[in-house]
Amino acid sequence: MRRLICATMLVLGLLTALPLAGLAADANNNHDHYLFLIGTGGGGPEGPDVAKAQNGSTVTIVGVGSFNAGPDKAAGGSGTYAVKDAQGSTTSAGTWSVTGVLGFVSYGSATAQGLPDFLWGGQVKLAVHLSNGADGVLTVFCLLGSPPAGKDEGITLVLGQGGNFTKPVSGETVFIRS
Repeated sequence: MRRLICATMLVLGLLTALPLAGLAADANNNHDHYLFLIGTGGGGPEGPDVAKAQNGSTVTIVGVGSFNAGPDKAAGGSGTYAVKDAQGSTTSAGTWSVTGVLGFVSYGSATAQGLPDFLWGGQVKLAVHLSNGADGVLTVFCLLGSPPAGKDEGITLVLGQGGNFTKPVSGETVFIRS
C-alpha cells in the first residue's frame, strides 16, 4: 500500500507530461478524466498485470495512460505486452497503444480504504492496437472504492482470433482522478 501511495505521487508529476488538453471538467462534473496505471512496478502498483486464456496462454501488460469518462471519450496511453503459450514460450511481444475509450464504470474514491480521494476504483474498456497488427479491447479493473462482488483486480485483453485473455491472474491497477 505504501508503494502504491508513493507511485501515485510520482504519477501526479507525470500528469503534466500527458496530453490532457481539452479534458477539463464541466460544471456538472460529468467530464471527469483519469490517469491509469497498469502494473507499472518500480514503486508503483505491483506488476506486471497478467491475464490468462482458456487454453492456458497468458498475456503480460504494463502501461500508463489517460482517458476522459465524458461523452467525448478521449483517451491515450501505451505500454508493453508479451503473449506466452501454455508452456511458457513467448509467441508475441511488443508495444500497445490506446486508440479509444469504450466505456467507464466508477467504483468511487479510495477513501473507503483510507486512501487519498484522488485514487479511484472502476472498470474502463479501452480499444487498443498492438505492434503485431492486432486490435482488441483491454479492460482495466481497479477494486478501490466500492466494487461489485465477483470482480478481480487486473486486466483482460480480448483480441478475437489473436486470443481471449479473460481471467485476471495477477497485478494491480489504479485510476487517478484529476
